[in-house]
Amino acid sequence: MVGNLIKNPKLLEIKDNKVEKLKVDNFALISNDKKGGKKYHSCSAYGEKAKGMENLKQGDFIKVFGQTKIGLGDDGKKYTNIRVLSSKLLKAKEKDQDKSSKKELILGSIKKYKAEDMGKDMDKADKK
Repeated sequence: MVGNLIKNPKLLEIKDNKVEKLKVDNFALISNDKKGGKKYHSCSAYGEKAKGMENLKQGDFIKVFGQTKIGLGDDGKKYTNIRVLSSKLLKAKEKDQDKSSKKELILGSIKKYKAEDMGKDMDKADKK
């Protein structure tokens, strides 16, 4: 399943049956279905699978592989829960922001250059 993180993952420590501490990382993903609608997925990564999840941020595009369980809520809606077996960051949101800020800087430079160039043309016209 491929999707975007809705919010930053939440890392918890719980006690298992043997009273040992176990790390659990809970997060939610949003993806598009075949009809173009949005689907929400609750995900949980346990133990070693939770490593590296704390580095993920809201908006990151990730691929998750795991055991899927579909349940029906009290409100009649279908809910998807995924127990993560492996995950991979496909595209970090921060990289997209860096590209857009560079693009804005370039566009700003072009506008500034054009404004200065127009000012020079005006000065030449005044001198004539």
